[in-house]
Amino acid sequence: MRFGEVLGLTWDCIHIENKTIKTYRRYDCTRKSWTKAKTETSIRDIPIDDTTVSILQKLKAEQRYVLRSHQVSNPDKCLFFDKQSGLPTNSAVNKQLKKILSELSITPSNMTSTGLRHTYASTLLAMDIDIWAIAKNMGHKDIQQISETYGHLIKEKAIREDNKIRDFFHGLSQ
Repeated sequence: MRFGEVLGLTWDCIHIENKTIKTYRRYDCTRKSWTKAKTETSIRDIPIDDTTVSILQKLKAEQRYVLRSHQVSNPDKCLFFDKQSGLPTNSAVNKQLKKILSELSITPSNMTSTGLRHTYASTLLAMDIDIWAIAKNMGHKDIQQISETYGHLIKEKAIREDNKIRDFFHGLSQ
């Protein structure tokens, strides 16, 4: 998801029973206002796994406790809301991400929220997830952006697929 989409998530966007996150708007930190989705295809349901569901449920319970105990309101019911500063900025998130990655000795430790989005797409491609499914998940209208951005990975996959074809025909000739 794009940073603004993540910031725009409210608790009603989380569909536990379907294991999806619905994104349909963004939050603009600069203007401090809600904006519509970047494109029509940015409005989408993103699948999540059981671990993510569990983490989100814990986050909601912890957030409810912290807000109540500090008498802070979260009027829009945002997922990511700080009791002192409200919604985090992209630079604040990137700073915390860098700190956490360094503490855990994960490289590269200079990963950004945008880098996480690219890693997500690259991982899906490496797992042989259909490129159209990836484009849909990323909020793209077609595969062009995926092909342009991750072309090097697609070429590697094409080489592997060519070898599978060779192996198949080699097996037929024996």
